[in-house]
Amino acid sequence: MRKENGITLINICIIVAIILIVATICAFIFKDSKEKTELNKFISQMELIQEKVNWVRSQYKIWENYNPNETGNFYTYLQSLGYSNANNISNPYIKEFNRIIKNIDESKADDWNSNIDTIIANYCYFSPESLKEILNLENINLHVIINFYTGNVISKTGVKDTGKTIYRQYDSTMGSRLVIPQIYNSDVVPKLEIVENHGLSQKVKISLGQKIKSDIMEVYYYSSKTDETKKMCSKLNGYNYNKEENAVYFIVETSGEYIFIVEDSNFVQYPQIEYQFNLCNEPVLLDGMMGIYWEKNGNETRIVSEYDSNWYNYSKNDFRMANAKTEDGNYWVWVPRFLFKETTESTDIEFATRKTNIATNNKSMSGYTINKAFSEDGEISGFWIAKFQGNVEENSINFKPGKTLTLYSNYRVRNLNTMLKNKKMQLMSDDELNAVLMMSKALEIDISNNLVHYAGGSPEEDGFKNNVQYSSSNNVFGVYDLITSENEITKETRNNEEGRFRMILFTEK
Repeated sequence: MRKENGITLINICIIVAIILIVATICAFIFKDSKEKTELNKFISQMELIQEKVNWVRSQYKIWENYNPNETGNFYTYLQSLGYSNANNISNPYIKEFNRIIKNIDESKADDWNSNIDTIIANYCYFSPESLKEILNLENINLHVIINFYTGNVISKTGVKDTGKTIYRQYDSTMGSRLVIPQIYNSDVVPKLEIVENHGLSQKVKISLGQKIKSDIMEVYYYSSKTDETKKMCSKLNGYNYNKEENAVYFIVETSGEYIFIVEDSNFVQYPQIEYQFNLCNEPVLLDGMMGIYWEKNGNETRIVSEYDSNWYNYSKNDFRMANAKTEDGNYWVWVPRFLFKETTESTDIEFATRKTNIATNNKSMSGYTINKAFSEDGEISGFWIAKFQGNVEENSINFKPGKTLTLYSNYRVRNLNTMLKNKKMQLMSDDELNAVLMMSKALEIDISNNLVHYAGGSPEEDGFKNNVQYSSSNNVFGVYDLITSENEITKETRNNEEGRFRMILFTEK
């Protein structure tokens, strides 16, 4: 049989189909590439306009108690140039503004859409020609409306991306929000307060005060000096804005160094606040114990609740150990569970969560070890150590300031156990003593050598308040008499040795 040569109709159809498929794919790729190019160009040009707007706003006065007719604002400057669009009376673009506003998702326009009549009065229309003439911006083909009061830049026509038209310069579909207007007010420093202390969490208040007329719009934070990701406090648990106080409240649940930046409703930013949160296991009050603290005037005060923010704070920049008093008048200091890492150059500690070996900063604890004081006699969340060295009077043990301290042999101290009414009280060990000293080393505190033979370094009952150099924390909240000319008796001290002693109280195991 003779074989036919040539291309059949079926072959032609297959070839045509392949060509159409390839053409469709190419067209789709080209369209997608073109849309991305247009989007990137739009973002780039909007960023350039935003940078110029930021600069303009930084050159003119802060927009607090804004008056559009006030001398010195940018509208006055525009009017001086004969730029008629500086107010809504002569502005022919109000309908156009309203059209754009209706095209923007309402959920993303709340921050500027609440009072549209007032806001529109603050917008100015800029064509590519006026952008070049007035703002010295060349090669930009956008028509935009600009609000120099809020810093908003909005495109008249926008650009499509993922099936949606983008008008604003920091729409979420673009990814990260672009540079926000950097108007800075260095005259007002925000205030940070700890209003509730729950140990492993703290309720924080940051306020601008009532003298600032602008509301706080957001408080941003970095979780460390090396963190490049700025986060919003409004995403934290317990976030709440109190308009009457012009303050925000939120809860911090992770230890670490935080940097806070307050921004008000006019996009004005204020000096940043740096704060080191060292969250730890909260003190556990035993039967017959009451929490106490000392006010700035030196008055000893009982806590109003176990969440009292005045009671304690183990942060490095506000270190105040928790203090308590038992019914017999003895003073005690709380030492929470922690991990440590020691080198010849430094000592570092990180507080642990509950009875675990997990640090409260949620970071890797490579090279850290749990202190033996919290695990030798079973896992504990912390312990109470006597604030002062002991003194025996009339068959009672005193850990009170201003008492004369006498030397005891270790054998005699052990016999004191028969006098202890509280079975949880016992002579401290070397590990427990070293745990307190290690906390001082981590804070880079040198405790003075107290040669005075009185608890707290003074024969006066209140003398310890002025002798904070003998305290483990260099303030009235620490443990006294740790570094002395006499031996500190512990469980490990030999029977024939003499010295001074103190006790510890354990929480439940």
